[in-house]
Amino acid sequence: MGMVRRWTSDEDEKLRAFARAGKNALEISNELTRSPSAVRRRAEVLSVLIAAKAFRARPSHVATHLERVAIDAIRNCRPFPAGVGPSTIAGMIKKGWIVQDGTAARKYRVTDAGVEAVRRKIPSS
Repeated sequence: MGMVRRWTSDEDEKLRAFARAGKNALEISNELTRSPSAVRRRAEVLSVLIAAKAFRARPSHVATHLERVAIDAIRNCRPFPAGVGPSTIAGMIKKGWIVQDGTAARKYRVTDAGVEAVRRKIPSS
């Protein structure tokens, strides 16, 4: 087991200042040369709220997991899996990724734009 490094009052003040500035645990840990988990634990001890890690929103032209499985189901004439509901279908219609196939209710066809949306690489965080 490694050596325990005690927190100093100077580090506590820096942690508070970074938290007020809106930095997340990873950013604070880099500044204080501590692990993110150590920063979160110390913030809890000090009753300091730190920002959650900010995630970039996925671009709307890249299909989400549910949109990908729905498009796969349509292309392979299978029923929609759990989680794919009316809002997912409506969103894909609005994006032009699927169109209603004829007059039959709940029958859809994947457009070229839908195929391209599935081909796009999911951005990494």
